[in-house]
Amino acid sequence: MGDPSGTFYYPGSGPSWRTDMSKGLASAIATAHRSAGARLRAVDYLRVSTEEQVKGYGIAYTGKRTKRHIEMKGWEHVGTFADEGFSGSLEAHQRPDLNRLMQDARQVPRPFDVVCVPEERAIGRAGRAFWPWVWELEDLGVFVAIVKGDYDNTTAEGRSRMRKAADRAEDERETIRERTQGGIQEKAEEGGYIGGKVPFGYRVLAKGIKGESRLGIDDCADCHPECTVKHEAQFLRAGRAYFVELRDWNEVAIRCNADGYRKRNGDPWGYHSARQQILSDIVLEARQIFRGSRYVQRDADGIPVYGESVVIQLDPIFTPEEVAELKKANEKPSRKSPTSRTYTLSGKIISPCGKRYVGGGKGRREKQYRCQGRTAAYAGAPTCDCPYLRAEPIEGETWKKVKRLLGNLDQLKAMADDWIGVRTGSRINFAERIAELDRQIATQKKAVKITISLTAKQVALEDETLPDEEAEKLVAEVVAPLQQELTRLQKDRSDIASWQEESDAAGERMTQLISLAEMANRRLHKMPLEEQRELLALLEAEVAIIGDAPQGRKGQPCALAGWFSGRELEVPLLTDEGWTRVAPLVDWKSRNLAPRIVLAGILYKVRTDTPWRDIPSLFGSPATLQTYWTRWRKSGFWEQAMEALAGERSTPLPAPLPPQIKLRCLIEPKTLLESECRSGESAAPDSPAGRRPRRPRPPPGSPPTPRGWRS
Repeated sequence: MGDPSGTFYYPGSGPSWRTDMSKGLASAIATAHRSAGARLRAVDYLRVSTEEQVKGYGIAYTGKRTKRHIEMKGWEHVGTFADEGFSGSLEAHQRPDLNRLMQDARQVPRPFDVVCVPEERAIGRAGRAFWPWVWELEDLGVFVAIVKGDYDNTTAEGRSRMRKAADRAEDERETIRERTQGGIQEKAEEGGYIGGKVPFGYRVLAKGIKGESRLGIDDCADCHPECTVKHEAQFLRAGRAYFVELRDWNEVAIRCNADGYRKRNGDPWGYHSARQQILSDIVLEARQIFRGSRYVQRDADGIPVYGESVVIQLDPIFTPEEVAELKKANEKPSRKSPTSRTYTLSGKIISPCGKRYVGGGKGRREKQYRCQGRTAAYAGAPTCDCPYLRAEPIEGETWKKVKRLLGNLDQLKAMADDWIGVRTGSRINFAERIAELDRQIATQKKAVKITISLTAKQVALEDETLPDEEAEKLVAEVVAPLQQELTRLQKDRSDIASWQEESDAAGERMTQLISLAEMANRRLHKMPLEEQRELLALLEAEVAIIGDAPQGRKGQPCALAGWFSGRELEVPLLTDEGWTRVAPLVDWKSRNLAPRIVLAGILYKVRTDTPWRDIPSLFGSPATLQTYWTRWRKSGFWEQAMEALAGERSTPLPAPLPPQIKLRCLIEPKTLLESECRSGESAAPDSPAGRRPRRPRPPPGSPPTPRGWRS
């Protein structure tokens, strides 16, 4: 059903195609397609979680069922969308193929009419993962067909059945989570192994034996007498002893590597990795805290949702005396940090070797960035040869892009449009669905009251001797299914109302975008480097260089170019007339080289930004030219000569071409505006000025803050 180029066309599409889903969309679609001589076009959406993959229920298994169903219905199968290994709690935009399906469904004309899924839980196990995309498909004129049970959402009965299935899927997900978390909590309270990454220096004892697995020290205690394995606890003890003796972590790594110790992945030890493992809190305190991380889901009071935090005591690798000795050896005398340059992009520039560029240090006159790959990961490790980068061109070009991006309201709106629509469901008519649920809830309440009244009368007529308690119990049993349905409807309405609130917040985000653009146009043009660095940190900026990078010099910056730029002078051309004015001023001459040739060579060097070593030989040797320049500058002749040539034609200093860079950043309008407000306030007396603003954390138990969008 498409042209030769592969573009789909849609028979009967257009404004008149919109129809009320409750009147039977399948019938309307079929009628329109019959009039156009076409079959319904169907795609299938397949999803299996990692857990289901292990059981053997892969994409191929579920795909066979959907294809048979499409063939049985007489529909035309035009495509498959599959998300393998993605949880059912993820929303549509968080699953790659489901997100692509929705993008295709929004095309005009639409390339398909039906989305076929094997069962309800393939759509999602959480309400916000289930309904928003189903509703958007309905509004777009696409209906969803469920293979299991052979029904769809084109009728009130089908939608009711789908809603009940979605509720069951969410209840099932919560039950699984509570059961799993409860089991882990019980194991942690008993001091057992709770799963996850095993702390360095320990191993799992009685692994695989239910109720008996726990963490124990990884040493030779349980090995045979002739064990030659280098255990992790042995490395920690040896590394501690070396550091107490040498007070140098690099030497610790060298000696441990020489002794045959290696990291878990087989790599040699380095300065940072050895220090990190030997000084880890788990090793020093001999304990592991379960649910103590800040990333644990908590309620409004800050208490973990699925159980209390538990301290699991471990067997100590070091004695208390050894721990105290190690901490004392690691103490460093406090010293005043030296003043240094501000590198706004330190750690944000991606190098050719895959590492990051950092500030090149304070010993150089010219700001440069140095690749981290130039530092050996461990003693004797290979290093990269990524060039040094001049800081000013890259920092300047990056800041230009940031100012253009944050100051361009139209571009910000365009970037935010799809993100806001996906996150808040702005394409969905929530008010219509809430009104429909209100009608259903009112009808259901009326049905409950009538059922209670009729049942009570019938019980009273049939058995007058029945005790009141028995009569009430009988009435409650009859009304229970209706009451459960009413509870489901009320829950659905509550969920949709909360989603509508998120959708309404899109207007607030747009207001924040306007304020952000105004702030950018007001402040970014004259923002100091320190504040630029803080803002780039909030943006989580990443810079990739495209093409040739502005390489830094290995030595000192060019003093000759600095002489002209410092005086804001252009480079004069040495003509015959100009030389007649300069020649009487020459105070130092060479026996073998004419002073005019030397002066012309020096001016050529600064005019073309050619390194001394690459100056053409017709001007003499580079060493001779450098010697002339140094002596003439010290004697005062150079300044006199440039004054004599002031009236001659001149050329500006060569301006380097701006580097071609690709900037990737995270824009959160609210966070950036809050940072702007904080930077405008005076620092509190007990807080040091200039401290880098931290991203505000949401209160415990609050829903996750939207991450923003990338540029």
